[in-house]
Amino acid sequence: MNATQKGQYINRVEDTSHIINEIDSLLHNLLNKNRLKEEWQRIEKGDSKNIHPFVMAAYKAHKQIQSFIEKKVFAVTPEILELYELAVKANRLKKANVKGLDSRLNTLISQDLNKYYESKYQLQVGEMLLNKGYKINFIEEEIKQTPDILVTQFNESCEIECKHKNPNEISKDYVKSIYNSTQIARKQFSKSYAGLITIDTSEEQLKKCSLEDLKKVIDIAMKNSKSISGVLLTFKSIEEDQDDFIYRHRVGGFFNNPNARYKIPEWLFKNLINVD
Repeated sequence: MNATQKGQYINRVEDTSHIINEIDSLLHNLLNKNRLKEEWQRIEKGDSKNIHPFVMAAYKAHKQIQSFIEKKVFAVTPEILELYELAVKANRLKKANVKGLDSRLNTLISQDLNKYYESKYQLQVGEMLLNKGYKINFIEEEIKQTPDILVTQFNESCEIECKHKNPNEISKDYVKSIYNSTQIARKQFSKSYAGLITIDTSEEQLKKCSLEDLKKVIDIAMKNSKSISGVLLTFKSIEEDQDDFIYRHRVGGFFNNPNARYKIPEWLFKNLINVD
């Protein structure tokens, strides 16, 4: 595998111990042993109602890895991939002492299960920006509305609001749902910096959408709000190449607002076309 290629690689055989270490580190940082034990016992008894999606993924990944070790084989399952990808990003952010990270991790595992996917996407976007060499802060949630991330480079900053779309939404409502997300997100910006909205979509849903209709509603959203400097649609793709799984975040579309109050900084604008 060419080391210069971008993406999150998982080698089935060679990376087994690394995967286990990354996942264990995340579990120990996020969940106390009592909660993990109690919820895993509930799952084993067949009671999976209201189990946190992170805990469920951790349980399944743990069982799968155990089975692979016993059989002296290794494969990457969706649960292992989900947990590993999240673990790598969260652990990197923690090592970099990113401001506001702890509050995001607490939200990730909060009892409000709906916040899991939003928080997970915020961590993914934050780590992507950190990996490009930018300074990032997760903005603390307040009574007043605030964006999720502040990214800074060369004394220029940009606020980012992250939105996650349910991949199982009805296709005909998907364009409207994306528009609604822009209307919620625009209210989060402080109007002191450029404001970028990133939306976590699915490749399958984007293929079903009318790109013309999608562009039309986003253009309307940007025309009606100078706070929106741009809208970035992303999706995840998993590719398999021999013994490797490549996990990538792809650009589904980027829309720049020429009438925005503040332009997206050039150093960030140039990197938005590649979000690996």
